[in-house]
Amino acid sequence: MTTSPDPFRLIRLDSCRSTSDHIKENFARLEKDLPLVVCAGSQSGGRGREGRSWSSPPGLGLYATFAFRLADPRRLPLLSIVSGVAAADALRAWTGLEFLLKWPNDVLQRGKKVAGILCENMVVGEKVTCLVGIGINVNQGPDDLPPELRERAASLRMLSGREWPLGECRERLAAGLADGLRRLAAGDTAAVIERARELSRSFQDREITFRQQGHDRRGIFRGLAADGGLLLDTGSGREKIFYSGEIVD
Repeated sequence: MTTSPDPFRLIRLDSCRSTSDHIKENFARLEKDLPLVVCAGSQSGGRGREGRSWSSPPGLGLYATFAFRLADPRRLPLLSIVSGVAAADALRAWTGLEFLLKWPNDVLQRGKKVAGILCENMVVGEKVTCLVGIGINVNQGPDDLPPELRERAASLRMLSGREWPLGECRERLAAGLADGLRRLAAGDTAAVIERARELSRSFQDREITFRQQGHDRRGIFRGLAADGGLLLDTGSGREKIFYSGEIVD
């Protein structure tokens, strides 16, 4: 992983409803400080994809939202993939553990979710600001996870048997994301997609349930298209490409 300096101005909060909401609600004041990252010790309303809540117990995980602008808005569709790859590779370089990517941007280890990413865009006037919210389970124990998630989620501490400094986690993640954004700006998308394919290898040619706008369909995961879309063989004789939705199992 690159060791480039952290380019994001850091804003620390003891607690908030969610770090993404904090940026949205205070954007008029914060806009001048882009690119920035808001980190909170805890969140009362952290959320993930499809409006699901993200457990944010005090002082145990990384709860952060990165806010920035892309020079070329045409790169926006790849932001989820770039963010997922950056998080997986940053955690691998830091911990020595192997991580996988569940399209588009859930980070797994031993089949359990360790990190989730939610990408949103804010349009003010003609300017688009990207918000990349990232939650990482760092030092939680089993009892710190909601009961309904204990079979499907884990923390770095649970996986490695040791505690990890939250500040270093943020710095590693920020450096990895900055490197990914530089690659994206330079148009180096082929390398990003290839890395995302490698990180998605556990799903390759497996039958999955894919959910889009509340509708589930079964199909065979055939990997990623050149532009980052998910390739799904639904048995109709040809593959379909999806740019939104998620793998359920």
